Amino acid sequence: MNRLAKKINEARIAAGLTEKELAMKCGLSVSYILQVETGKKIINESVAEKILKVLGAKEKFIDEEKPAEKLATNNKASKFPKSIIIEPTNSWADALAGLIKKYPVYDLLSGKTVSFKELPIIHKKIYGYHPDKIMFVKSSNSEMAAFRIEKDDILTVYITKEIQNSGIYLCEMDDRKMIRQIRREDNKLILQQYANDSSALIVDIKNIKVIGRIVRNEFSIF
Repeated sequence: MNRLAKKINEARIAAGLTEKELAMKCGLSVSYILQVETGKKIINESVAEKILKVLGAKEKFIDEEKPAEKLATNNKASKFPKSIIIEPTNSWADALAGLIKKYPVYDLLSGKTVSFKELPIIHKKIYGYHPDKIMFVKSSNSEMAAFRIEKDDILTVYITKEIQNSGIYLCEMDDRKMIRQIRREDNKLILQQYANDSSALIVDIKNIKVIGRIVRNEFSIF
């Protein structure tokens, strides 16, 4: 375990958070947090700062990981040369862009950006999906509470028009976006807010736009 991994682990324990709770607060997966704390995952400075900020830890923990720039000047008898400061280049930025992707989080009803999520790309995927095929929305209400989707939950949407029966989808009808469980019967779609919904809306498939399937829910703990 490296020093930064140890600091994150100790700060998490001191904050009284489990790995799962920390992952939820940071918008990261539990497996990612576990890999970071065991030193198996090398994270860049921006992600480390984000985790430490959530834990209320100081940024000096990150600075401690950096080599001392005045090693030679502080000790004239040292046989080691001064550290060489290398400024980040555009190619570095491009490389980091391939590792971390920043997503806006949209409010379900207003469509406005309410926050952002920075997520690591692992094996060319995020949460098992192509990075360009997912989006994030914040639930504006608790209409889908029967499916454990409450107000302020952050939902990961896999962008697709393919409908799987009984899947939960982000869709749009009459300029209004909504989350519903969908069942298809011929050219009709049944939009449910709970199982066996007797008041479910039945619409012609031509009159509704299916944006994507909900594949992940980050519960709000506040």
